[in-house]
Amino acid sequence: MLSKFKFSMEKVLDWRSDTEETKKKNLGDTEREKTRQENLLQDMVQENIKIKNETLTTTRIDILRRQNMYKVMLDERIIQQKNQIDIAKKSVDIARLELMEAHKEKKVMEKLKEKEFNLLTSLEKSEEQKQLDEIATLSYGRTYY
Repeated sequence: MLSKFKFSMEKVLDWRSDTEETKKKNLGDTEREKTRQENLLQDMVQENIKIKNETLTTTRIDILRRQNMYKVMLDERIIQQKNQIDIAKKSVDIARLELMEAHKEKKVMEKLKEKEFNLLTSLEKSEEQKQLDEIATLSYGRTYY
């Protein structure tokens, strides 16, 4: 009978397992997005450093003005990118919390399944013991007649 054991709430457990997998994928996606945003920031900072170095070697005023305007625009984009990274970090934290919650819910269902299985096992063992006791009683009674 144990080989045919089917958890009474198997569909709920499956649903929670699927939810956990979805949350894992979501966490991976948000972490990749955060990394992408951080890489963009690094590229902008490198570009900013490059412009500063070029400014030191240039003597023409028109080029200096263009470089300065570009640098100001780049500084603004760096600030915006830092805000984007903060948003991405918050998304990662939220996704991590959601995954933890989904994992807890799945664990609860797994514990219930284990308890149900153990209960079924003990009931089956007690039924088997009753049958063995009955057989022993019948065979004991036959030896005296």
